[in-house]
Amino acid sequence: MELTPDRIYKDFLKNNLDKHSATKLLLSLIENSDNDKVRVNCINDIGRIGIKDNHTFKILENLLISDSNEVVRNTAALTLAKNYLEKILEPMKWALIHEDSPLCLNTIYLTLIKILRNLVENSNSLTKSTLLSEVKKIRRKEFRLGFEIMCETKEIDSFSKNDLSDILINYFTIILLEKSYWRLKFEIEECKIVELDFIFKGLTRLPEVIEYLGQLKTLILRYNQLVHLPDWLGVLKSLEELNINVNNLNKLPESIGMLSSLRELYLWKNELTYLPNTIGQLISLETLNLRLNQLKTLPDSIENLSSLRELDLHDNQLIKIPESLKQLSSLEKLILSWNQIERIPEGIGYLSSLMILDLERNELVDLPDSIGHLSSLEFLNLSDNKLKRIPESIGNLHNLKTLNLSRNEINYLPKSIASLPSLKELYLKDTKVKIIPKSLKNLESSGLKIYY
Repeated sequence: MELTPDRIYKDFLKNNLDKHSATKLLLSLIENSDNDKVRVNCINDIGRIGIKDNHTFKILENLLISDSNEVVRNTAALTLAKNYLEKILEPMKWALIHEDSPLCLNTIYLTLIKILRNLVENSNSLTKSTLLSEVKKIRRKEFRLGFEIMCETKEIDSFSKNDLSDILINYFTIILLEKSYWRLKFEIEECKIVELDFIFKGLTRLPEVIEYLGQLKTLILRYNQLVHLPDWLGVLKSLEELNINVNNLNKLPESIGMLSSLRELYLWKNELTYLPNTIGQLISLETLNLRLNQLKTLPDSIENLSSLRELDLHDNQLIKIPESLKQLSSLEKLILSWNQIERIPEGIGYLSSLMILDLERNELVDLPDSIGHLSSLEFLNLSDNKLKRIPESIGNLHNLKTLNLSRNEINYLPKSIASLPSLKELYLKDTKVKIIPKSLKNLESSGLKIYY
């Protein structure tokens, strides 16, 4: 009867073969078989049998670093990780540098992460010296010089195992990313990856290795084909800028609310139809760009974005603005152009810091008197709406420099417009205004430009 991996393993389970005998037969099949599937099955069975002798280790190590078949190499890596975790750091490091197969690289990288975690969790006092020794072996310039600079301000003995492990994780990560993405842009500070730029890299999913970059501050993913983001995104607690412009996202994970350091979020030109309520947990957020999406509503939780200074919702499908928007006391720029908004809530007058308000091409028929409370407003674009009147309260906008009323159904201008001391540009093209008040015409001599 032909000797097969399955038969050998069954004999082992029946106690017809002990560990050593079964493993010896499987190793013999690996060495003498030309069938890669048979060899892979043999390696898997060796892993299940669980023998941990040095002879088997050497053979598996050799398969990892020199076999021509990527599935064989990958299976060898998995079996080594299962049975020899404490002694495979060196061969895995070598394989990470020299391997080209994405399948194998992923397994090797995750194995290295597992090894480092094992060293950190091990109570043996020698594990710290092992980690320190590995850091000192790094020859890559950014890490070598970075560690030297760190040692100038911190005693080498004061580095914790986690500190040393993080350096190695970042080192292994940049090796993997550079092998996976041509001309990847990145920045490293103090041996930590702080910025990654994946522009035009054809991403359909977020590289999982990013999950291990606890000090990452900037992540650029624009111009790719991402459809969704993983739930683990929320672990990036140091992230300050996230740019996912021009992708195919149709939703955001609930975990996005866990990005407590996030200051800038760019989601321009995606396919978002709603925002999760957790968006309101981004208390450090200053810029939120949602241009060219398909949003119909905004969650009330947006009122909690107390640090928000810029909100851009150009070209969505919004019909109304939530009253809760009035809580955004830090807001300086609000872009709502090219939507289907029919009315502005009275609460808009609470936005005392607002300097730019763009409502071009909506369905507005009137404005609330409270618009006159926007004491910081410098730019107001109301063009391409259905406005028939402008409230007298607009005369209270003493800092207003540009007012665009073009393409509306306005018949006359409120007298108070002439009392706007800072007004430099007034657009009246394609309105029903026939006569410009003399008081307003007089301001032209003071520098006011009227376009009609």
